Amino acid sequence: MDLKYIYARIGISTNTRSFVKSVLFFFTGLFLFTQLVILNQPADAISFTKGSVRPADVLNYESLGYTYDTLPIQGSNTNLKVRKNAASLTQDEINRLVNAIVSLKRTMTSGRDGTQISIFDQFVATHLGTTDVSGRIGPDGRRFSNPAHGNAAFLPWHREFIYEFEHLLQVVDPSVTLPYWDFTDRNATQNIIFQNNFLGPNGGSSGVGGGAVQSGFFSAANRWLQRTDLSGNTWAGKSTATQPLTRYLRSLDRLPTQTQVNQALALTTYDKFRSSLETTAHATAHLWMGGSTANVATSPNDPTFWLLHANVDRIWAQWQVNDHWGSNWYTAPGKPYGHNLNDMMWPWDQGRISAAADLQALIPTQPSTLATRPSGRSVSFRVASSPEDLMSDKSGHLYNPFEDNGTQHMAHHMADEENMNPSSDSVS
Repeated sequence: MDLKYIYARIGISTNTRSFVKSVLFFFTGLFLFTQLVILNQPADAISFTKGSVRPADVLNYESLGYTYDTLPIQGSNTNLKVRKNAASLTQDEINRLVNAIVSLKRTMTSGRDGTQISIFDQFVATHLGTTDVSGRIGPDGRRFSNPAHGNAAFLPWHREFIYEFEHLLQVVDPSVTLPYWDFTDRNATQNIIFQNNFLGPNGGSSGVGGGAVQSGFFSAANRWLQRTDLSGNTWAGKSTATQPLTRYLRSLDRLPTQTQVNQALALTTYDKFRSSLETTAHATAHLWMGGSTANVATSPNDPTFWLLHANVDRIWAQWQVNDHWGSNWYTAPGKPYGHNLNDMMWPWDQGRISAAADLQALIPTQPSTLATRPSGRSVSFRVASSPEDLMSDKSGHLYNPFEDNGTQHMAHHMADEENMNPSSDSVS
């Protein structure tokens, strides 16, 4: 049924039809102009302060006096926001998320040696640093393994990492939370996630064949370029060169499956669960995208990284909620430094281990708990280890991934961020 048929049925004349078309064109143009204005708003500059995080901080809530089924909720917690399934976002929510990501990419700050780097790229440098510090001597005298991959800290490290990124998005737009990409949903992946109005298409001409992403918000045409020195799996020294985001999306039948996820969820020790989730569904999702994301060390160059890991974190939360809670479900001892419960995780280890000096200069001064705007307003927030950061806005249960029939993933956000108290154990 076309518009002419509809017009005829309701008796609209030819002249009126022309008027209606003109009005539609006007408002369509106004909408597109508004989106261009929104996506060019700058973010406030941000600086970081030091902090320390251990695997135990992210794994062990009971040590803080909380139990799984009961949480002390003081006052109203209507300020809690949710992490939603990316497939359920409205276009306004997508636009706000994209605007916040682009703003962090375009907001420049000075590295420790004065080098200019974007806030977004500082996170890429940090992730690359996990490879660069591998093999260095740790505080225990042994060789340091990769602090974020291949061992017990994989899940808590990335929970902390994406949580801090989310809070910087909220410095730009307090309404934004980090959605999750359910990479087992083939229909949503193809028809919602990797479309021009969201994360953009496959690389190549018209999104065919793979290569540089040529359309959408994260294309070179829209000034989304990644630093060449932050684009590989190893650090080779600074470079001023840039290159486009690349993708080589595989066929949909190569996506991670719910069977893989269920197999991980069925495992009954933390170490087996972590290993299965990291090496199957998580690794498969990275390889499925190819290109920039296949370079795992610098995979945060593709904004999809953040949604991918929000989903990995959701699956971990799902395993925790499913009766895998408390000290019986933590990692076994005897891991390399940085992966035991009482070890500090790099780079939140107060400088115990450093990457190469020129790379270290690009990494924030320990990305942690404070972001400061030029006006002097401070935005303090809790790290992802705090129970009130991980509870439902209705039930009060810890990090409940089943809110709203499983479509929402929980994140904590206070509307009045300036009144947050990092040392408090309650929601104000």
